[in-house]
Amino acid sequence: MSIFDQSIFRAYDMRGTYPNQMNEQVAYAAGQAFVHIMGAKNVAVGRDVRGSGVSLQEAAIRGITDAGANAIDVGIISTEMLYFAAATLECDGGLTITASHNPPQWNGIKFIGAGAVALTKEEKLGEIYEHIQANHKISEFNKGTVSRHNLLPDYIQFLKRFTPATVPALKVVANVNFGANGKVVDAALAGLPLELIRLNWQEDGTFPKGTPDPLLPSNYKEITGRVVEEKAAFGAAWDADADRCFFYDEKGRFFHGYYITALLIKFFLNLEPGKNVVCERRLTWANIDAAKEGSGHVVWSRTGHGYIKHALRENSAIFGGETSGHYYFRDAFYCDNGMVTFLTVLGIFAKEIEAGRTVSGLLDYYLEKYPISLEELNYTTPDAAKIIQAASDKYNDAEQNHEDGLTIDYPEWRFNLRMSSNEPVLRLNFEARNKEELAKRGQELTTFVESFGAVLRNDH
Repeated sequence: MSIFDQSIFRAYDMRGTYPNQMNEQVAYAAGQAFVHIMGAKNVAVGRDVRGSGVSLQEAAIRGITDAGANAIDVGIISTEMLYFAAATLECDGGLTITASHNPPQWNGIKFIGAGAVALTKEEKLGEIYEHIQANHKISEFNKGTVSRHNLLPDYIQFLKRFTPATVPALKVVANVNFGANGKVVDAALAGLPLELIRLNWQEDGTFPKGTPDPLLPSNYKEITGRVVEEKAAFGAAWDADADRCFFYDEKGRFFHGYYITALLIKFFLNLEPGKNVVCERRLTWANIDAAKEGSGHVVWSRTGHGYIKHALRENSAIFGGETSGHYYFRDAFYCDNGMVTFLTVLGIFAKEIEAGRTVSGLLDYYLEKYPISLEELNYTTPDAAKIIQAASDKYNDAEQNHEDGLTIDYPEWRFNLRMSSNEPVLRLNFEARNKEELAKRGQELTTFVESFGAVLRNDH
């Protein structure tokens, strides 16, 4: 039986509280496991800004070098910089010590394969987990070495290929939530005629203003207030490890990730009509229409970065998007990237503004044409599977899909119910052809789910 808490082994990464769940013993075992399962000789290792990351990174590096591989210490990075390292350095993939948008007492590990190929729990990531849990000790006579590499200069050069050719003088409010992305934003935007209003720019792993998750409505207030106060063109925010980017219009309204996905599909298919794009099933109509407009084809994927990255590669897709704020790019190694997202959306918004329109005008278009449940409804329940089956039975006259939870499609409304891969939570998203139908079906669905004793979480 494993000596480690089983709850830390999640579908896409490892995550738990420090030090009772995530600790140096786990990190050491993770370093050893990565070398063994991946056959790695050189491994990139980074971390986010959390204080516990120092000793956890050191432990992971010890595990790697004790197993006979070389560790490349890339320092404090955003998660997409790990993907960049795996794709551009002479290494066999890597790992970064991060708990993403979780509170400061948490930490974790994200892994990536050589060439920035994603690892999934069903394949290599699952094997890494099994090796960690077995806690095998690997000690090579010839220990590996440790070198250090500053990724930032090359990474900024890489980002330049996504920077808009022209941008008007704009005021933008940006919030990096005390993560490692401030220096990246500064360097990437150098020379552009932007007046940047910086929020929470200093790196601080205690996250003094609370959980660094821009999707929490409680975190909207600061940036929305500043956007309105500063009369900015728009606002942008990243989570603490900066692999997700979120946007606000000039009125301070949150620009839902579903609509950003549709915008980006339209943008990329305008550049290369007819290409594949990858989407999930939570909310779909705007994405389907955007793909049709660009003569593209939607490839459906399970929610989760490992699955979507694989779908992009397997289908040579140009772009993929999730409502959660993860956006994936063929030209960024088929990975999610918060800075590529920001630079691309900056160009889209800039063109609207140059044409005399506004970001709010874009948002109004989507809100009117594609009404949705603006917040994913997350219910705590031990009976998620039972509720999903009951919903399937109740709506048996609809078109159904069971590839990622339960997707129900009627001509005038639709919804998706899916279990979290990481916790006893049931997630509900729904959309309709008009606001009246949305309100009616929203009440119907929430009453149905809550009739099973499911409790709506108050963090969303």
